Amino acid sequence: IPQHLKTVRSLPPKLIPPPRGMKPMEVRGEVYMTREDFRRMNEERELAGEKLFVNPRNSAAGTLKLQDSKEVAKRKLHFAAYSLRTDEIDTKSHYENLQLLKKVGFVASAHAQRCDSIESVIEYWKEWERRRDELPFDIDGVVAKVDALGQQQQLGAVAKSPRWAIAFKFAARKAETTLEGITFQVGRMGTVTPVAELKPVFLGGTTVSRATLHNEDYIHQLDIRVGDTVIVERGGDVIPKISEVMMERRPASAQRFAFTQTCPECGTKLFRPAEEANYSCENSECPAQVRGRIVHFAHRGAMDIEGLGEAIVDQFVGLGLLHNYADIYDLRTHRARIEAMDGWGMKSVENLLAAIDASKQQPFTRVVYAMGIRHVGAGVAQLVTRSFRSLESIGKATVEELQSVQGIGPRIGESIVNFFSDSHNRRIIARLKSAGLQMAEKERNIRQVSLFAGKTFVLTGSLATMKREEAKRRIEERGGVVASSVSKNTDAVVVGEEAGSKLDKARTLGVKLIGEREFLNMLNGEHISS
Repeated sequence: IPQHLKTVRSLPPKLIPPPRGMKPMEVRGEVYMTREDFRRMNEERELAGEKLFVNPRNSAAGTLKLQDSKEVAKRKLHFAAYSLRTDEIDTKSHYENLQLLKKVGFVASAHAQRCDSIESVIEYWKEWERRRDELPFDIDGVVAKVDALGQQQQLGAVAKSPRWAIAFKFAARKAETTLEGITFQVGRMGTVTPVAELKPVFLGGTTVSRATLHNEDYIHQLDIRVGDTVIVERGGDVIPKISEVMMERRPASAQRFAFTQTCPECGTKLFRPAEEANYSCENSECPAQVRGRIVHFAHRGAMDIEGLGEAIVDQFVGLGLLHNYADIYDLRTHRARIEAMDGWGMKSVENLLAAIDASKQQPFTRVVYAMGIRHVGAGVAQLVTRSFRSLESIGKATVEELQSVQGIGPRIGESIVNFFSDSHNRRIIARLKSAGLQMAEKERNIRQVSLFAGKTFVLTGSLATMKREEAKRRIEERGGVVASSVSKNTDAVVVGEEAGSKLDKARTLGVKLIGEREFLNMLNGEHISS
């Protein structure tokens, strides 16, 4: 989306030169739409006879996914910066960094406040819960952050969030309405979610007619029944959900809810793993899942098919060129048709087909990850492929055999067995094999493996000979693990140009440092120097 961001007027086209020592710098922030701009946009769409958007948040997110930057520019988006990181930190606090962001040309919150006690944090939260409607955009709470950057670094982060920040949400806005029905929708990865069909009610600036019911257990816990009078609230002021049933107003005809046992899209029998709340459709050709599975298969961390992003997948699925990810390898047969389509030409089609052909050389572990097996991420795919060595062996493995691999529990094992037992999936696998994808681990040179196997590496800085993703892949192919941060368990840090704080930490901990030339020698099987 970089080309789209250039149309956001609050993003400075050129930075005011920052103080010395501030390069490189990473700025994080959020793109948003004001309520007034959202209202005007919907008025224009209504006059044009176009479908109206539901809320500003979804509109902003959807706008950034458009293909045409000219269309993005027509919608008024704004950007607010909330974080600055540099390899050479000149400031000591998060609050000072926000002020520095303003000096170099970014827009940051005018309401950020430094608090000197938990009590003042709570008072700030209460104040903005009262004043939230004074803002020109929607908020659902405030974020409290540790101010000292040194303490932030000490606290660190888990996979999806920092330990030094926490969101304090406001009480959700609520309304009373009638539950008129319960339907089902199938997510991109096959999760079947019950949806409440409601008598429309105005709530938090928008009309709500549907709400999530999460899963079967949630419905039974609240004893939700069609015909009930229910309390609806907007979680995070965005996602509507039923939070309460008015039992005293329940009609005598209301019957206890029963979850569907077959997929509402394709009729496949649903699967609910032990100790999980969600039912899933495991048919990878289920129409509701096709787009999401294809996008996942083609994305950079999987088969890395450049040019086959969400918009193109949407286009090809809509035209009937793609029904599952195995169809990607038959796109060459549709070359003439694609070249004749708007926005395509001989060169762009050739580039796409070349990227598809190149993906056939992706290592076996990426093929397994790309298949989108539930609970099998990139890390689990590595564990499985190293232990079973071929797709045929994985497909024949029992839950017990899979669980014998350290890091694989009963939930993952059951999911893998269930995936390979599905006839639709087996047919797709056969087509991938015929297309020439890597279906087994390649035999490795023992000397090469010994330099990487079982060792943990961290990459820092830029490598002249390859991108970081390529370096990561080549380490993993040889049995190594690439971590995102340096610790006492790190075996070596690969140091490129403009290395940052990871280099300093490695020196402090006494972790071995490897230059790019030495790293390339290791990849070629030469011994690491002492």
